[in-house]
Amino acid sequence: MSASSPKLNRIEKIKLELHPFDEEFKKRMEKYFQEGDYTKIPPDDIERLKYYGIFYRKATPGYFMIRIRVPGGVLNYRQALKLAELAKKYAKNLIEITSRQQIQIRWVELKNIKTILEELNKVGLTTLQTGLDNVRNVVHDPLSGLAVETVIDTTPLVFEMTNAILGKKEFANLPRKLNPAILGSTRDPINALYNDVAFYLAQKDGQYGFNLYVGGKIGSGGPEKGFDIDMFVQPQEVVEVFKTIIGIYTDFGYRDNRNKNRIYFLVKDWGIEKFREEIEKRLNKKFPTKGKVLIKEYGDRTGIIPQKGDEELYSVPLGVPSGKISAEDFEKIAKLARKYGSGDLRLTIYQNIYLVNIKGKWIRQLLMEPVYEKFEKNNNNWIINTVACAGSDTCAFGVIENKSDAIRVGNYLREKVYVDVPIRIHWSACIKGCGQHGAADVGFVGTKMKVAGRAVEAVEVYVGGSHAVPAKKIGVVPLKGLEYRLEKLFRYYMNHRQRGETFFHFVHRVGTKKIKKFFQVEEPKPTKVVK
Repeated sequence: MSASSPKLNRIEKIKLELHPFDEEFKKRMEKYFQEGDYTKIPPDDIERLKYYGIFYRKATPGYFMIRIRVPGGVLNYRQALKLAELAKKYAKNLIEITSRQQIQIRWVELKNIKTILEELNKVGLTTLQTGLDNVRNVVHDPLSGLAVETVIDTTPLVFEMTNAILGKKEFANLPRKLNPAILGSTRDPINALYNDVAFYLAQKDGQYGFNLYVGGKIGSGGPEKGFDIDMFVQPQEVVEVFKTIIGIYTDFGYRDNRNKNRIYFLVKDWGIEKFREEIEKRLNKKFPTKGKVLIKEYGDRTGIIPQKGDEELYSVPLGVPSGKISAEDFEKIAKLARKYGSGDLRLTIYQNIYLVNIKGKWIRQLLMEPVYEKFEKNNNNWIINTVACAGSDTCAFGVIENKSDAIRVGNYLREKVYVDVPIRIHWSACIKGCGQHGAADVGFVGTKMKVAGRAVEAVEVYVGGSHAVPAKKIGVVPLKGLEYRLEKLFRYYMNHRQRGETFFHFVHRVGTKKIKKFFQVEEPKPTKVVK
């Protein structure tokens, strides 16, 4: 079924009736901002506002969430200060770092949105196309161009890809969202292959470029790695290939069932050869077959990172529990980045921050700054490798609170289990999978289950995921007592692993059947105190 199908879903009908980029809707939007009464916005226009990164959440009546596009997670000093200023003034002093290297602020009143958009524009930031059926934020290695693993600095390409689609109606009528990634480093810290479109570092005939993967996804229907299109793309060809893929998806993507209309389903039905042929036909050129993948390491980096080509400069991480940070602390961090480095920040998909271009002689002093010491306790293998999307307290789709659950469990594990290797724990509050649970060592999806005839909060449990292997669902357990099960699992891992064995490899060696047993253990009952 193509875009011309008569069986269009509700969102498609809304876009056909009035596209969010049409002047008529822009006039309506201005009126809504002026009136400041969210109850006067009809449901269809609530959907259209998502094109502008403006989200009304039933879980927070009267308030909106604003999602701010940060290409590649690259923030300069002025931008960081502006975000802190706006969050302090309009968003209850809170900032969220997302799993796509972006920023979100919540608790925004309708009357303040226009001012926020104008202020963001002054520092080169936008909220455009961060929601609904659009090309979402382009993710890449947050230390691209800085880390020693960089082969191709993808930072310029990230901005070229972004600028190619922003504000252009021809690239804003997709059947569903499209998540892009580009990786020019020999380390993959972004789970690139689970994106709808991924350009993956490779080498062909002595040239560096990218292999192309299309159709990766994490959420509804389960995690899927992108299809290998068997195509080698040179850096100067990336933007045109990217735009062409968007065009193919726009013209042929399915527009009936929103649970089955990601680009994954189109490529699956067409097959790799047909999809590749369509790209070549539209660009009127033949592409070489894929090159040799150059990725050697996976997952986020740990510790203080020496930068490429300069022994005096370093990137210093800051662990942010579940990506939530006060605007005041965010401002302090930005000022430290300026005081000791270039003032630039890099956001990670693990919802953490890097302060970059820090001179080695200043690192000790930086780490002794009060705000850094405040967060230092989070720079451990549990918190810094935890990802959690918004939960039921702020998202209508969330089944569990999620962020607070992730922090609680992480803090418990920090006290109970020492691990000397990163273990990635990802939390999705619902089946949409915004926490990228399918790419984690251990992933959770919020749900409900019955215990003794009563519905309780629970999580679906996934284990053994990686950059290339989707995690496998092994069961459902009550949320209450989850930390005890994890404690026993990770103690078992530490006691029975082979030398140098990661948790991912341990799971695949011992098998999910054995791992599953840890999630059948009853929650320990409190010891009865005898008076």
